[in-house]
Amino acid sequence: MSSAIAKEYKDKGSKKPYIPSIREKERVSYVEEQYQLSEAAKLRVVKDTWLAVSFFSGRQWSTYNRVTRLLEEPQPPSWRVRMILNYVLPTVETLCGKLVENRPGVTVLPASSDDDDIEAARQSERLIEHLWHDLNMQVKLHEASKWMATSGTAFFKVWWDPEAGSEYESEAIELDEAVERYEELTDEDAPEPKKTKRLYQKTGAPVVDVLSVLDVGWDPGAKDIETARWMVHANPMHIDQVRAMWKKAKHVAADYTYVADEYSAQVLKDFSYNVGYEEKNTDRVLCLEYFERPSPRHPNGYYAITCGGLLMEESEELPYGDFPFVMARHITAPGRFSGDGIVKHIIAPQKALNKAVSQRIENKDLHAMPKWRAEKGSIDKSQITDQPGEIIVYNRTATRPPEPLPPPPLSPEHRLIEKEQIDHIEAISGISDVSRGQAAAGSSGRLVGLLSDLDQTKLGPTVRELEAAVEKIARLMLMYWRDFMPIEQTIKVAGKDNIPEVFSFHASQVRSTDVRIVANSMLPKHPSYRREQIMQMFQVGILGDPNDPQTKMAARKMMEFGGSEFEGDDSKDRQYAREENHVLMNGRQTEVQPWEDHVVHIDELMNFMKSVDYRLLSPDIQSNFVQHLAMHYYYESQAQQGVPWWQEYVGAPGMPPGTPPEEVGELVQVPQPVAGPPEGGGPPPGLMGGGTPEMNQAMGTRGPGVAEYEYGFETGPR
Repeated sequence: MSSAIAKEYKDKGSKKPYIPSIREKERVSYVEEQYQLSEAAKLRVVKDTWLAVSFFSGRQWSTYNRVTRLLEEPQPPSWRVRMILNYVLPTVETLCGKLVENRPGVTVLPASSDDDDIEAARQSERLIEHLWHDLNMQVKLHEASKWMATSGTAFFKVWWDPEAGSEYESEAIELDEAVERYEELTDEDAPEPKKTKRLYQKTGAPVVDVLSVLDVGWDPGAKDIETARWMVHANPMHIDQVRAMWKKAKHVAADYTYVADEYSAQVLKDFSYNVGYEEKNTDRVLCLEYFERPSPRHPNGYYAITCGGLLMEESEELPYGDFPFVMARHITAPGRFSGDGIVKHIIAPQKALNKAVSQRIENKDLHAMPKWRAEKGSIDKSQITDQPGEIIVYNRTATRPPEPLPPPPLSPEHRLIEKEQIDHIEAISGISDVSRGQAAAGSSGRLVGLLSDLDQTKLGPTVRELEAAVEKIARLMLMYWRDFMPIEQTIKVAGKDNIPEVFSFHASQVRSTDVRIVANSMLPKHPSYRREQIMQMFQVGILGDPNDPQTKMAARKMMEFGGSEFEGDDSKDRQYAREENHVLMNGRQTEVQPWEDHVVHIDELMNFMKSVDYRLLSPDIQSNFVQHLAMHYYYESQAQQGVPWWQEYVGAPGMPPGTPPEEVGELVQVPQPVAGPPEGGGPPPGLMGGGTPEMNQAMGTRGPGVAEYEYGFETGPR
């Protein structure tokens, strides 16, 4: 039965039929034959995908009918239990959550060592970051990881859509020649100039689509995309979209629908909960986009699009010079194109678990309402129910009254079998309690962190596969932007510590498309465990003197507190410190104020004094920087000794304002408790809460190799 949309097209459509040429028919037949070849070659892959998708979505008691090619739900008796304990779902969700927990670290290598090329590479990194957010790539990575876990393979199709992006004025056309000479005409009857017609068009934009093995066909003899001679994208498109894209599509029958006889189409339709395989996929036209590498038959490659049995586009060269597909696999097999998903290998224990639990529940029901033994005709079957206190009437002519049959006891190993299947699922999938963030009782924080780090190593191969795919995607983004973006664009990104950065970017600034992904940057990290380790190293002095402001600042940065109250590039103190550096660079003096954040000022001064710009300054200006730094160190040391800076201005009890901080400190400094040597001699006790007691006692309370007296502290009688 035709749909309302098909009827509307049929009423308004052209009555003139379209007769394709012999060559067009040959091209359409060639593309469709290649597609059928790929469908036949990947039949086993698609069957595994169907089974994995069914188990992931909770349809674990469904069966596949080979005759009707339909997914059928069994209709068991009312007493039959079909319990589903879906351990596949949390396993896949945990795995995918870990794979996309962190964004990949993207680095664009400059085309040369020239400063302009280096700066262009940095700008290209910002462009990738802008596109990453604009295209919602983190969500698409999560979708791709779901296909990797279930089917074993996910595809990204990266292409340039000329109809996307923003509008811009391409040119202005004058509609009347009198416009140019209007001012020269003196005749009062001269015609008024007509307005110019402004032509607008779209800039275009890159597009990244996530595809599955059900959408993509490939050369059966290939082992990866690099060795594939041809690939095809099967895309069921709506009739509205088809007619809007190609003029020839108006000749596609208004009520044209493709029969979903391909196995891939059936699985996709069932997974999307669209029923009606026995009918047709209404208002959808199967479009095949075919890509073929250069060969003696086609020296520059071959590209074609067929929809509804008609040839819509054809070209004797590939649109982008290569395939627009990027593949990522979960479990790779040597020499095989597609990969294996984790669901395929845990289906067997999942089935056994469901069956064991269902049997136990049925046994419980059998104990609650057991079977009865009675002579034929001695009792009415409808009298036996599960009603408590029920009176059952029987015929006395029977030799013995009806009696319940006690069910056999359940084997004590039944529950052990269930536990065993759960252990099998965790062992095969690699997703355990540690992966889910559940620690055993009594486990220390250090042990949990160590186990978590070891647990992440199992994701290494999959993460590297995903990072390689992201690297290719970023490379294609830059290449398309360089080749197709016609105008300068305004790029907006969130920089370090979420500081907004806005700048103009032209396609000519893409001088290099050589992209690298930081190895293992997408692996899950545990910031709490990392911060604990950094804190311990800071306390025992491994990072340097704990009282040194530079050491404190380095520890804060390592603990990833950027943008917080501890350390942030957008803070007023840091901006003020940078302004002071600028003043000093110009040869002017600036006085250090005791109320300033000396740690931040010291950090900014040290960063600048280690740069090339500082070494190019005159000796006098460099001396000003050193003196300025020394004053900040002085005030910071006074603060560490408990001398309040404000006493110099308001005065201390019995002291006039303006008293030097050294004299004020003698009155207001709070005495600190001093730990003496332990009874019986020996080294002083180590710092509580950081490192092992052996390390603390060997290094002292202020770090390794630093004597106590160097800080002005007395540790007891000497």
